[in-house]
Amino acid sequence: MVESRLWTTGSGHFRPGYLRYLKRIIDSDFPDAAIEEWHIEAKIKKWRRTCFIIVNLLDHPGFEWDASQNMVVAEDDVWAAFLQVTKQAREARDVQFPLFDDWRVCFIPPPEEPEE
Repeated sequence: MVESRLWTTGSGHFRPGYLRYLKRIIDSDFPDAAIEEWHIEAKIKKWRRTCFIIVNLLDHPGFEWDASQNMVVAEDDVWAAFLQVTKQAREARDVQFPLFDDWRVCFIPPPEEPEE
């Protein structure tokens, strides 16, 4: 993935006009795809939501990121207990997320540097 100041603010949000920017790229690479801005926006919302579900899982004890499989892993009892409280996390169980590192670049702001 390429980071670009043309569309990302570096704070986990996109600049105004990012949909037009992405649509132009898609149209040039896939001219017959007929992708509209709303398609792109819907996919980005889904990716953002999934990214935050994964980040939330990884913030809890017992969950880890398996980079070789690109997925969140945990013991069955850890999953069962967490899913009792957070139902939407079930979409991350036993699913590979090869784009997760890219999603973090797009949606998670980098940590702030301490002031000296």
